Amino acid sequence: MRILLSLSSVLAGLSASGCHLSQDLSDPQQLQGELLQVASKYQNWGRVDDVAHIAPQLCVALPPPAVRYSESTDDETHGQKLYSVFAKDRDAYVEIAKQSSPVGQVIVKESWIPEETTEIKPGEIDHAKLVRTGTDPNSSRFNPYAAKGGKVFKASKRGDLFIMMKLDPGTPNTDEGWVYGTVTADGKTVTSAGKVESCMKCHQDAKHDRLFGVPTWDFSRRP
Repeated sequence: MRILLSLSSVLAGLSASGCHLSQDLSDPQQLQGELLQVASKYQNWGRVDDVAHIAPQLCVALPPPAVRYSESTDDETHGQKLYSVFAKDRDAYVEIAKQSSPVGQVIVKESWIPEETTEIKPGEIDHAKLVRTGTDPNSSRFNPYAAKGGKVFKASKRGDLFIMMKLDPGTPNTDEGWVYGTVTADGKTVTSAGKVESCMKCHQDAKHDRLFGVPTWDFSRRP
């Protein structure tokens, strides 16, 4: 994928979770550096896939965060892959239906290559099969299984990282303030950045400031 790196912007710096978005991303090398820094830090933010809106009287245990099967049909991006979402400002992401994302927000979609499996049935949660987010033994565990078409697929191999960073909406050469980037699964190589057409054509259809959000958990699907 080609690199699109034309930015002339001023971004309010944030340093939460040890990931600082610089004041100036007009330098292509600077932008690539920011994306690589995000790739190295995002797992510390935690997943947002476990978001659920439930009434206070429902005293039930929430299921562990789980990968989801992408609805995208674009094989060049995260189409036909399993994925989880991480957000630098988790609370702001949860509230995207009420307000636009703040300047400095960063979203990471962690993709996985799906592998059909019969080791678990649709709707089941086997807590013995949960896996860690990263290599840190204290990191949260997640459910690597997702069902589609009556079959179960497992997150077997890491795919690319798909990153969105929010600048001021008036920033030239951005998608209403958003810039996009893709990084290889090992987090070491930027493969596209800036106004990435393959990312824009999907996220411009999103209802909430270029974001789709996380669906409410359906408790009728509990095992």
